[in-house]
Amino acid sequence: MISVEEVCGTIAKKLGSKASRYTLTAETTFDEVGLSSLQIADIVYGIEDDLEITFDESRAASVKTVGDLVRLAQETAAKSDQDSVDA
Repeated sequence: MISVEEVCGTIAKKLGSKASRYTLTAETTFDEVGLSSLQIADIVYGIEDDLEITFDESRAASVKTVGDLVRLAQETAAKSDQDSVDA
């Protein structure tokens, strides 16, 4: 499972030296830290790869905060696990 801390760490890596300007939390929005849409997509796809899941595109597009992304990942992983049990 992915945590807020892990996503914040990934964002900090993307921000590089600018990361020290921000306190990253579950409430942090991607806009407020200045991530480009490409950087956000890279984070989202990285989480998908790490967890071996696929996000619903419309739900992934509506993610605005670190917490939103973590919840989406957790819900998607849980559904994927349940689908595996049901199969």
